[in-house]
Order: sequence, then C-alpha cells, then structure tokens
Amino acid sequence: MKKIEWLIAVFFIGMGLTCMSISALSFQRDSLLHVSGYIKTFFICAIVLIAFLLMFVRWIRVRKKP
Repeated sequence: MKKIEWLIAVFFIGMGLTCMSISALSFQRDSLLHVSGYIKTFFICAIVLIAFLLMFVRWIRVRKKP
C-alpha cells in the first residue's frame, strides 16, 4: 500500500477509536464536562505516539542512506 493509503487507514482507525471511547465514557457517572479531560489526555497521548513514530521512521531512513 502507498503512504497515503496507510495515512487514510490510520486516520479512520483513530476516528473510530475516538468515537468509541467518547461513547463509552459518556455512559459513566461523569458528566460530559469531565469527558473533555479524557479527550485532552487521549489527544496528548496520540500526539506523543505519532511524534515517536515519525522520529523512528526518520531514524530508519537516515540509517539506510549510504
């Protein structure tokens, strides 16, 4: 698969996980105001994971160059 196809697939998976986690958290005792804290935490973790993956891919590319 091409890079853009992988990007689209990861985007849809992330969107699905976000929707599922929001709906699961909204059925708990907490109000929707508390869910925003969970969403912020989720996005911070996602950004850190994406940054780590991008650094890893860049490191592999630099290592492969002669």
